[in-house]
Amino acid sequence: MRVRKRAGVAVLLVISAGLAGCSTLDEKAPATSLIPLEGPWAAQFQTAFAKSRSSYEKGVLRDGVVTPAEYEQTKNRLRSCLDDSGYSIAWDERGGFELGSKTGSYPDDFFERSDPVLQQCESEWTGSILYLFEQVRRNPDKKDEAGIQVACLASAGLVDASYSKQRWARDNEKDDFPFDAASKEAIRCSTDPLGLWFTE
Repeated sequence: MRVRKRAGVAVLLVISAGLAGCSTLDEKAPATSLIPLEGPWAAQFQTAFAKSRSSYEKGVLRDGVVTPAEYEQTKNRLRSCLDDSGYSIAWDERGGFELGSKTGSYPDDFFERSDPVLQQCESEWTGSILYLFEQVRRNPDKKDEAGIQVACLASAGLVDASYSKQRWARDNEKDDFPFDAASKEAIRCSTDPLGLWFTE
């Protein structure tokens, strides 16, 4: 079966919902659209709220928290939206998802047909919700990403003491690491560098 798999919680920190502009959550939002929040992820929630395209997304993000229940509800709404157009979706705990055809038919232009539907459903129901939940879950205090990655990789025996945060940042930008990035240990570090939630 042919499926579409997209990265979610990855080393590159690509948002799981493929919306334009979602990779700019560190940018400052217009002051007129800010919501009064505090905490390490407040700026990202404020920016996501300002850029949100749906009332559903604004309602979830307004309090600066995405609860586990809201996370599952959001995935269910996305699933239902895709279902209406004949597509299925399945998430991987390690990050990303697979998009499939409910009819089992995969024509050559399957991705060209499914992507606009996926983007529309994401715009309506997910926005930045899944991304923010996953990022807060993996790094609640918003510690320096390079620092926690290098520490995790060293603890896993994938790099030695000479591997620096600067080297990781360069390797991450190029998506070219001196170890097998697809190994179980590397995936664990990219998805859960602090060891807070990932299961076997």
